Amino acid sequence: MNSMNSTRLLRLTRSFGRIVMMLCLVMVLPVTVNAMAEQTGSVAQSAEVTTNRTPQGSEEISDITEEVNTNDPTAAAISVSFGWEFFDWHEDEISPGVTRPPGNDNNFNSRIVMPLPAGTLGSPWPIINRFSFANVEAPGGTSGSGNAEFISLFIPKTWATGKIGIGPALNLPADDKQFGANVWRYGFAGVALENSFEGRLMWGVLIRQVWGKTDPNSNKVLASPFALQPIAVYQLSDGWYLSNGESAIAYNWQKNEWLVPLGIRLGKTIKDRKGGTWNMYGEYRTNVVYKDWPGAAAKNIFRISASYTFAN
Repeated sequence: MNSMNSTRLLRLTRSFGRIVMMLCLVMVLPVTVNAMAEQTGSVAQSAEVTTNRTPQGSEEISDITEEVNTNDPTAAAISVSFGWEFFDWHEDEISPGVTRPPGNDNNFNSRIVMPLPAGTLGSPWPIINRFSFANVEAPGGTSGSGNAEFISLFIPKTWATGKIGIGPALNLPADDKQFGANVWRYGFAGVALENSFEGRLMWGVLIRQVWGKTDPNSNKVLASPFALQPIAVYQLSDGWYLSNGESAIAYNWQKNEWLVPLGIRLGKTIKDRKGGTWNMYGEYRTNVVYKDWPGAAAKNIFRISASYTFAN
């Protein structure tokens, strides 16, 4: 009976957490839209004054920068994305007689990015709010919510070609252990980005580290694997680009081991009549360093995704 009550309480807590998160997003959205509308108005007025002084070729550079920013995880524009990932797992031995456990079959994931200009909610810096969540299908066909992630990045330092940011990170529990960690986890995230070659190349790194209990009924708190995601996006022509994709390197603190992926993404950005930008891509990843990793390690990962970035 106690076990059943604990399970029900845990599910209610997860559901309540997701509801609170969505309510926060709903409340932040109108603030974001109004603040950015005011900012856009002031920018437009400045643009009218300087239109006649625009140097030849600046329009082309501006287009390149906009295409890069569509792939910027901290871009100051509202965006939504949806993607589907399919996995094929290594089945080697991680110790004598012990086969490496497989991961999930596939997941359908989505992400919402909502920026807040400096001065909003009393912050002296711009804030980038990013909420990611996924529906995971485990082996056997069962499915449920995986670990949702909320990151709020404050951007205290920007320059002509780049930025740095840091802020809190929150992981919500998965529906069940087979879909991810079924505990709350808290930590931080940081980002550093730079644009080179007149905006054709955006490169940098996004890091995340969270801590949480090993089990909902345990008081033991451990560091989850450290995630270091290199970012590299190179613009080709006509909106086409190449990227390394979401290839986050992981480090297991308890086992002192690395999981290192290698990926490639081919995508295309398309502007619509309203000034927004569609971004569609296909991606392939594999893990090149995994032999000593204690958990599941993907052999092949295929991802297709589409996102829409609203005009500022």
